[in-house]
Amino acid sequence: MVRPSTAVLGLAVQASFCNSFSATPRPTRHRCLHPPPSALQSQVLDFIEPTTGVPVKLIGSMHYNPASIKLAEDSINALAAEGKLGSIVIESCDIRWNATMENNQMVKEALLSEMKAAHDLGIQYERPVVLGDQRINITVDGLKSGAKEAVLDLVQPWRWGRLFESISSAREEAVPVGPQYLGLESFFDPKLLGAAPVSFVKYPLSYMVKSPVFAGAVALLIILGGVEDSSAFTDTPTTTDIIESLILSALETVIFARVFLKELLADRNVVLAENILEQCRNYEKSESSGSSSWWGSLFGTETSAGGADKSTGAVYAQDSVVGKPEEGKTVVAVLGLAHCNGIKKLLVEGGVEFN
Repeated sequence: MVRPSTAVLGLAVQASFCNSFSATPRPTRHRCLHPPPSALQSQVLDFIEPTTGVPVKLIGSMHYNPASIKLAEDSINALAAEGKLGSIVIESCDIRWNATMENNQMVKEALLSEMKAAHDLGIQYERPVVLGDQRINITVDGLKSGAKEAVLDLVQPWRWGRLFESISSAREEAVPVGPQYLGLESFFDPKLLGAAPVSFVKYPLSYMVKSPVFAGAVALLIILGGVEDSSAFTDTPTTTDIIESLILSALETVIFARVFLKELLADRNVVLAENILEQCRNYEKSESSGSSSWWGSLFGTETSAGGADKSTGAVYAQDSVVGKPEEGKTVVAVLGLAHCNGIKKLLVEGGVEFN
């Protein structure tokens, strides 16, 4: 029987082997005074958060993709070289992040992600690193209730209108389209796709390391499902079989679309956007507070520089510094590509408010 520690190290070696064949060399995480420009700028959204006037940079990524890791590091290094690096918000919660940090160093290096790379640079530059995602237990509960609601809507034809309205509304909020957002070229960038095989290997490996029992159960279900499907088609399928298969596939697609667009994207986008907005509070110009500025200066309560953290509800990484009021900084968020457009829409159009 293979010991758990041996299995984990074996997975780490496999991931390291994949890194050696990635389309982009594995980046080194270090301070860079003059970082070279990245060729993947189509995955970046730069804009001004209108409430605070603070610049925001959303860096879209394919998780564990070496090209995305390089883009995150280049972008952070460039801002740091200019003295403009503010808080770094990453798409993870404290539960998921702490589980990742429990891995041994070899596994951490082998399963390096763009979020871990961004975190490490934030620690080196002594900038706040915020775990900005919705807690995983809340997301899982939402997925369960969303799937249940979708099934109930499907089996009751009079609720189909509500179901499709829910899917359409979530799509508009989570995946807006237009020239001000990321387009298809962001997802089909040659460098990103060239390194995609590394993501396809490292992403499931990360789940096997963090939750081997759950990952094993999922793998077993996939294998058993594949065996069942292959045995079902040893004979020539009838027209009825084909129709049943198409109907079942359509129902599965509807349920998946419902939970993916709402629970996995739209709901989490709101939490991520709120945390980005809260960090912007630390970097808005002191003049924006109007009469409170001279009042604070007069009575010694002004916190525009070096004062207390102005954000509310921020969850910082354990080894991170806490945010404080400063000016001339940019808030950086390292996210999955699918989240970027919806989060920009929420921030630019006032879809979220201060806590």
